[in-house]
Amino acid sequence: MSFIVLALWISSWLPSSADRWVIYTVAGLCLGLVAALLVQRILGDRHWPAKAVSVLGYIALIGGALLTFLAGALGTPAEGAITLFFALGLAGYVFLIRDILSPRQTSKSHLGTGAVMLVLLAAWSWASALSMYFHIGSTNHTDASCILAPKSLRYNTELSSVWEMRLAEVVESNTGPTGTVILDYHAILVVPSDGQAEIYNWSKRWMRFERLDIKRNPYLPRVCP
Repeated sequence: MSFIVLALWISSWLPSSADRWVIYTVAGLCLGLVAALLVQRILGDRHWPAKAVSVLGYIALIGGALLTFLAGALGTPAEGAITLFFALGLAGYVFLIRDILSPRQTSKSHLGTGAVMLVLLAAWSWASALSMYFHIGSTNHTDASCILAPKSLRYNTELSSVWEMRLAEVVESNTGPTGTVILDYHAILVVPSDGQAEIYNWSKRWMRFERLDIKRNPYLPRVCP
């Protein structure tokens, strides 16, 4: 069950590009889980390994909270949300290891706080992706509408699959305060019309599209590529 939880969590943030660091990270996470299972089998009912790892988990939580605050204060709310997502994920993974190392009589299923955290994070990411895919929040959309993400200072990257819409995938590091740079939004929904097109911004906080005032956003595209 622990490996199923781990796989579900990894699927919620695994980048679309299979870079070398991604392979190493996933391999390291899997090996860490295997090592925890072996250590627990060897040490049996000893409590100190679980307690030691538990301390690391709380350190990860505190450090993650500080990083989230800094990311939100110095960057954008979306960057703060992404930082929180990964910080809680790291802490959840450490707590999953802690739960495995706990004596059998207190952790018969090897699941606990860590597994719950990872499952909730995965649900957050995939729920966000599905909400975006089904255009949740938009009052009107047609087959001609499209979801665009910025790249190279232009909104020219169209998102079409749920895999591309997961929480950690839809984030642009070049965003800034509204009105000062072109990349103000991490993803937008464009609904072309014979009259006036409708444009929506994707809200990571509320997991829905929120309508934008076209007059205040004259640089955003009105048609799909």
